[in-house]
Amino acid sequence: MPQSNTSAALERAPRIRPSTGPALLVVVVYAAVFTVTAATSGIPYTEWFDSPANVWRTAVLPLAAGTIVLIAFLWWSRWDGIFRDRERLRVPVVLWVAVAAFVIGIILHLVFVDWSGLAIDLLIPILIAGALVGFAEETLFRGILLRGLRADGRTEATVAVGTSVVFGVFHLTNLVTGSPVPAVLNQVLLATMTGAILYSFRRISGLLLPAMAAHALWDISLFLPAADPTTASSLIGLALLVVIPVLGLIALVTVAGRDRQTPSMA
Repeated sequence: MPQSNTSAALERAPRIRPSTGPALLVVVVYAAVFTVTAATSGIPYTEWFDSPANVWRTAVLPLAAGTIVLIAFLWWSRWDGIFRDRERLRVPVVLWVAVAAFVIGIILHLVFVDWSGLAIDLLIPILIAGALVGFAEETLFRGILLRGLRADGRTEATVAVGTSVVFGVFHLTNLVTGSPVPAVLNQVLLATMTGAILYSFRRISGLLLPAMAAHALWDISLFLPAADPTTASSLIGLALLVVIPVLGLIALVTVAGRDRQTPSMA
């Protein structure tokens, strides 16, 4: 091999081999940076989106700090396979159904936002926070962690379950930021099921970007103030609260069963 080609190959080689240990360490560091930055605001989680100032301090700033950590790691580590799969895996039908339901849920959430009473100074930081959530948490869980799990030769079932469960457990950090215990436990369960659907977005497309967009839009639709509830909006909200987690669970169980012998993509 010519010297120039050898040098180029060495420059592109990862500084540290993709594996589960470093990936989990990045999860811990990100969680610590995000949680400490948010908790030091002194604003409880239940009030994060009550005012523009709260959103900037408790959501945008911590997410921006965590994003810097992730970008620094990706730049230094030179891991590949973070944003794109090398090959496409078979997609069970239930994953398509779960993704479709998730998209419908986003649309319905947005329909019932109090758009008439929404001030632009609140909308802007919420949009930024949602975009940062989509980029950061998907890069972390369906990007870095997924890559680390796959590199260690685990089955794709383990990858899907592992990324979803760790994503759910990550939400225990809300205990530190003032969310009550029952609400946090509920968030952990819901986030685990949602994580399975976000994994489905990546598996269907082979790209991380659709999961980023779906995650961002979902959180934005939840962060925005809801209009006064009606019978229709209450029933739809209740249906979404049941249907989407159930579909996420079914998707996770399906992948866990069908892919327990499927080698993951290294």
